[in-house]
Amino acid sequence: MPHVGVERLGAGDREHDTGTAQALLRSCDDDGRVRGPELRGTMARAAEGATSDATQDTVPEASETDEPWIGWDTRGPHVVADFPLFAPPAQWEAETRGPQTLQPDYTYELAFGDPDDAYVYSASVTFDVDHLARVPAGEVLTRQGAMTKGAFEGLARKAC
Repeated sequence: MPHVGVERLGAGDREHDTGTAQALLRSCDDDGRVRGPELRGTMARAAEGATSDATQDTVPEASETDEPWIGWDTRGPHVVADFPLFAPPAQWEAETRGPQTLQPDYTYELAFGDPDDAYVYSASVTFDVDHLARVPAGEVLTRQGAMTKGAFEGLARKAC
C-alpha cells in the first residue's frame, strides 16, 4: 500500500522554513506516479440536534457542481513529490479554492489514488490544525499516527 503523510517542519528543518507543513506522497507505482492528489478542507459541522444559531451547521449548501471545500485538487496522474502543503508542484496545474493556509474549524484530507485508475490502492491522512500542532516538529502525521520521517520512509518501502 502507498503512503501519504504530513511532515510538521520546525524552524530550521528546511532552508527558509518558518515552521510549516510538508506533504509527503509515496507511491507503489514503478514510475512513482499517483492519480489525482488533493488536499481538501471542509468546515466542521455543529453537533447533531443543536438548536441555537451559534451552533447551527455553518457549511454552506453545496450544489452538485460546487461542493464546499478549500485547498487544492488535481486531475490525472502525476509523479510524486514532497512539497509545502499548500503549494503542489506547478506542473500539476492544481485548482485552488479558498485560503491556502490551515484554517481553524476545518478538517483536511491529503489523498491520492492508483495512477492506472484501477482502484487497486489509495492513500490518505486526515487532520485538523490542532491535531497537526500536536505532532512534534520533524515528525510525520500518518493514518497510523505520528512517526519519525525515517519510520515513515521505512513503512512506505516495506508496504510496496
